[in-house]
Amino acid sequence: MRVEKTENQTAYGLLSRYRSALMGVATLWVMLFHAYPFEFGVLPLDAFKAVGFCGVDLFILLSGMGLSVSLQKKAGQERLGAYYRRRLSRILPAYWLVVGIYSLWLRLQGRISLTVAAWSMSTLHYWFDIPNSFNWYVPAQLAFYLIAPFYVGRLVRCRHREVPTLLAFPVSFALCRLSGVLGVSYLVDFLYRLPAFAIGCLLGCYLLEGRELTDRHKAMWGCLAACGAALGLLRLAGTIYISFCYVITALAVPVCLLLCMGLERLPWRGPERFLRLLGTNSLEIYLLNVVVTREFDTLAPLLDRGPRHLFYYAVVYTLNILLALLLHRGIEAVRSRWESRAA
Repeated sequence: MRVEKTENQTAYGLLSRYRSALMGVATLWVMLFHAYPFEFGVLPLDAFKAVGFCGVDLFILLSGMGLSVSLQKKAGQERLGAYYRRRLSRILPAYWLVVGIYSLWLRLQGRISLTVAAWSMSTLHYWFDIPNSFNWYVPAQLAFYLIAPFYVGRLVRCRHREVPTLLAFPVSFALCRLSGVLGVSYLVDFLYRLPAFAIGCLLGCYLLEGRELTDRHKAMWGCLAACGAALGLLRLAGTIYISFCYVITALAVPVCLLLCMGLERLPWRGPERFLRLLGTNSLEIYLLNVVVTREFDTLAPLLDRGPRHLFYYAVVYTLNILLALLLHRGIEAVRSRWESRAA
């Protein structure tokens, strides 16, 4: 497949150029959501914080875009096993280190059993609904890594790629309803994100083909955003019940493009560099943030000041980010040394 234009020559190319920065925005949004006791005291800001779990939808969308581009570029050049090894080597070392140390600490306190610790380390805990195990996000992300080669392969061969992408919304909704009937409703965190993954894969196709943001594309994303906004208003009015994940996913592409255009016009690159740094280290930041969130009752007596917990989160979240940077650099240094020795 030939690339008609380079990524940076199209509006969609902005999504590739600022992908890490967008992931940094999503990181901050999720961290804000995880600060459960903190409140701004201003209704719009507190409402924005309350749906911060949708930052994960942006992660999945941007991850799907990256996977789609990578898989298409390496089509016929990389075996499936090499693809899985490359992806697992990025996510599992940090996961095993953070979850392993945290699980050991919980076990020494008698808060979990060795069996629960083993389930968490295996990343299978989410799929079997193991009580007191670790967070759901990494197992879900690994599932998207697993299905990506097969889905992207079919999508590339599809003549009208927008059709399966849009169908991901009703399919996801139907699977969520079915999960309740089957008694596996704990899987909805993964099922909610199927449309975000599908849109990300479609954007990867657009990027690699150098697609323009034509009037037809603007109309498509505009209609999808309008439907998402309408569903969100009906949800707020109590007329229907639907997850805000669908609302955010429907709005995601226009919002991300606007954010990219804003970053493009900034006279100072400092904010973009900071967001890019967060995005590059988003996995480690997220893993440590899960621990910090779970251990609020343990840490708060040591640092908490004031009714809104502002001092506590300023200190703990700064340490969260700094430790994540050190962890990422340490793992990458070990990985580079290992690869050099193997070579």
